[in-house]
Amino acid sequence: MKLARELSSAEAKKVQSFILFGGSFTTLAMWTKLEDPINLPKMFVLSLFAAVVLGLSIPALLSARKLSSGSQKLALGLVAIFVIGLTVSTFATDVKYTAIFGAYHRNNGFLSYLAMTVLLLASFLVFNFKGADRYFRCLAGTGLILTFYGILQGAGMDPVGWKIEYNPYITTLGNPNFTSGLLGLSGVAIFYLVLESPDRKRQVLYFLGLICDLYILRESGSIQGLLGFSLGAIVLTVTKLWVVDKRYGLVGLISCAITSVPVALATFNIGPLTEKLYQSTLKNRLDYWNAAIGMFKEHPALGVGIDRFGEYYRQYAVQNQVVPGQVTDNAHSVYFQLLATGGLITFLPYILLVIFITARGIFGLLELSGRDKIRLGGVFGLWISGALINLVTIDNLGVGVWNWIAGGLVLALSGQTKNETIKANLEKKQSNSSLTSSVSDFTAPQAIAGLMFGVCLFLMIPTLNSSSRINDLNSNLPAITSQEFNDNLARSYKGSETNPQYLILLSNLTLRVGLTDLAIKIVNRINEIDPRSYYGTYFSAVVYENLGKPAEAIPFREKLRSIDPWNNGSLIELIKDYLALGNKDSAISIYKLIENNYPGSQSALDAKALFEN
Repeated sequence: MKLARELSSAEAKKVQSFILFGGSFTTLAMWTKLEDPINLPKMFVLSLFAAVVLGLSIPALLSARKLSSGSQKLALGLVAIFVIGLTVSTFATDVKYTAIFGAYHRNNGFLSYLAMTVLLLASFLVFNFKGADRYFRCLAGTGLILTFYGILQGAGMDPVGWKIEYNPYITTLGNPNFTSGLLGLSGVAIFYLVLESPDRKRQVLYFLGLICDLYILRESGSIQGLLGFSLGAIVLTVTKLWVVDKRYGLVGLISCAITSVPVALATFNIGPLTEKLYQSTLKNRLDYWNAAIGMFKEHPALGVGIDRFGEYYRQYAVQNQVVPGQVTDNAHSVYFQLLATGGLITFLPYILLVIFITARGIFGLLELSGRDKIRLGGVFGLWISGALINLVTIDNLGVGVWNWIAGGLVLALSGQTKNETIKANLEKKQSNSSLTSSVSDFTAPQAIAGLMFGVCLFLMIPTLNSSSRINDLNSNLPAITSQEFNDNLARSYKGSETNPQYLILLSNLTLRVGLTDLAIKIVNRINEIDPRSYYGTYFSAVVYENLGKPAEAIPFREKLRSIDPWNNGSLIELIKDYLALGNKDSAISIYKLIENNYPGSQSALDAKALFEN
């Protein structure tokens, strides 16, 4: 039997399990022994599961052209174009490490997006209506685990002991906003189980779980999850009513459309629900989005580089921000992030894929009937909720992975009827002998999965080791001597010369303990890898200023003028450097720059005072 073939039901179920476990473990993964205990473990788990899923799905992927309808072939094409665009933009990115592994403490780089795309594609190939129920149960279970963890955190019984002052409900996602987003999605899954579980006792248990889920969601203080749950639950409820009686469904659809208007307006600070729903952080996002548009205008084709938003934000930030001097490494919108960092070559395929999945979901709801329609309604509700929330949120791996899987399910379920006919016709042409896989056919996908698993380990282990070493250095810093630190640092530096994020952390440590020569060596390497690194440039200026060498510091302060033009603090330090060299004319020009940018500001007054002393 050829390798390119339809998966057996047992094989398909195995792939489904790896997809769903991959989603759950990605959400729940954390490792406190790492400097980044949240996002780096999630990328590690996500990549490993995606590698196995891709290997096991190879037969279905190779046979997809024969087993798919026209619309599904178009879906495969859009996925392929997105991966190609992502790959091209990755190779065009100036700092390959960031492009591949993502920004520090974000990890939304090539590996993560490729892994989530693999899960979407595999979900499209292996899921059916019965498998969709497994998706709901797995997402619901993951949400309930986070809910229980959230209850412990709220009660001050967090076993990990995170020290979060502003809101304790970070669960395994590191941020209350992400906790809210995940619980909103899991709430929709639990709601589906409440409606569709055949066992009355289970319905009651799911209902109690839903109450707890929504309670922690509310306590998180973020509106993202509330809006996501509301939209998903509305889609599911209308679909359920439509199945019972089309008239009920039509009334429910009209009612939801009318009531959704004031809710939508309130999120933009308009209307009577503003006090309940509006969050002022939207204003900050407008600053981020303006910067993203600026990046896109100057780098329309390929963007500024995959996950390089942070290193360009200061340059493209608006002059007068809602919070002066605030910086970010993400546009806080999946769409603006991809537009700014990946350019049109990545953004357009992504948007077309989102639109196509949404359209297929709508057409599928119109074509299907009975419980299958309700299943698709639940999955589509989850998908459209995630797609809309992505307008104002970061593509956090622990949350986003479920939306990508949902996209694959929408494609699978919406084309299920047509697909069954195509598969049945193909099976009639197969001989009886072809229905039994040979040993080589059976083991080939597993061998490929093992190979890909090994490749991922090879790529990820050095990054994990670096994060573990820097965590150990930080933990032991108060107890070791400078010489001991120097020896540890030398060993840590070796083999990590291509990781700018790790080097920035090392250089910060060397500055803290006063190992200036080592700091200069490391910082020079940072600037070599990433010439526009803010911290590499900033640390260089600080080191030379601390050594009393303003002439060596000035080139770096001047460079900061271009990559961080609104940083008055850095401009004031530049004035000091010029004055130390007796270059009063250059110092005055910098003072005039501050005064022109921010007339009468405290920074302008502080700069002027330097000339009066």
